Amino acid sequence: MSDSNASSIRGLVKVNDEPIQGWIDFEVESNTYASSDSFRVRFAANALPADRSVAWFSQQQDMYVELFAGVPADPTNWTTTELPSWIYGQVDNINHDPVSGIVEVSGRDLARMLIDAKTTEKFQNKTSSQIASLLAARHGLTPQVTKTSTLVGKYYAIDHDAMNNARTEWDLLCYLARIEQFVVYVRGKTLYYQPRPDPTKTTPYRITFTPPDAHNGSPTCNVEGLKFSRTLTVSRGVYVHVRSFNDVDQRVYTATYPTSASKRSTAPGSVGNSSDAQTYFYSVPNLTQQQCVRMAQAKYQDIVRHEMRAEFEVPAAGNDDLDTTSIIEISGTGTAYDQLYYPESITRELSFPDGYRMTVHAKNHAPDSLAQG
Repeated sequence: MSDSNASSIRGLVKVNDEPIQGWIDFEVESNTYASSDSFRVRFAANALPADRSVAWFSQQQDMYVELFAGVPADPTNWTTTELPSWIYGQVDNINHDPVSGIVEVSGRDLARMLIDAKTTEKFQNKTSSQIASLLAARHGLTPQVTKTSTLVGKYYAIDHDAMNNARTEWDLLCYLARIEQFVVYVRGKTLYYQPRPDPTKTTPYRITFTPPDAHNGSPTCNVEGLKFSRTLTVSRGVYVHVRSFNDVDQRVYTATYPTSASKRSTAPGSVGNSSDAQTYFYSVPNLTQQQCVRMAQAKYQDIVRHEMRAEFEVPAAGNDDLDTTSIIEISGTGTAYDQLYYPESITRELSFPDGYRMTVHAKNHAPDSLAQG
């Protein structure tokens, strides 16, 4: 797909907060909630500045990279502040190929600090938003957190075995986000913990496919390479069963969603003939009956979102607003693929030979697979 802004696109790479020359290309993969974003940058060894040569790269113990790309108002006279920053992350790997003269660095965004940090803290007397703010501050991140009111001790109490085994701080935040119907992610140096986007209140990114007709022998679309896939295993039906022993009430609570279960499988994740459903079982301590229902509904929505997938490419320039918090609406195919999708990953790539392009992978459930509860 041609890009009318190709000659106006500008990119910038910072290493340890200082601009650096000699880069060849870079890519940023923005992933769905609960995952860290990643990046990769390639440098020409003979084009690196003298104070940050291959020898300098080979000696670094810690390194941070920030990647910028976009279209400034004046491409001949611009500043860094005019370009969107697509990732600020820590380098995991430095690779050097002396034969080809390439230095490559790759890493993850600052969510990696929580992913790599283990904790056995309980936090029963704090709300999930307080925990998110506390953990953000612990790692020097700015918390952008929507306030919650329920103490975590009312949502869960980790059993004895779990409390004697460390979990990561990121796993803890993701667990709480699922219970609250929130999302958690890191952008730049900010940790976000907030409600999931509401499709009824969000303006979607619209994709329109027009089939060939008598006047146009080829299909048209406002994106390139539009493709779909459907997972038939999930389409046969999904049921989620949540079981919880509540220490306070000394009772076992259960919930199944959807509740209008017909013929179910007899083992978690098993598949029989096409009329059988997959049943997913979860055991979580110290939930109430209402919390079991909420968790079953939340898990169900997460599972069925895998059912239909879409992928496409667009010029990255001019599509800065399309990110993993967006909702995508596809229409015009005349099939069940015409529906809303949530981005699963978005990869932005900038290189001198290929320009600035973006690949989107998205997923959502099929409306006809939502059994009525």
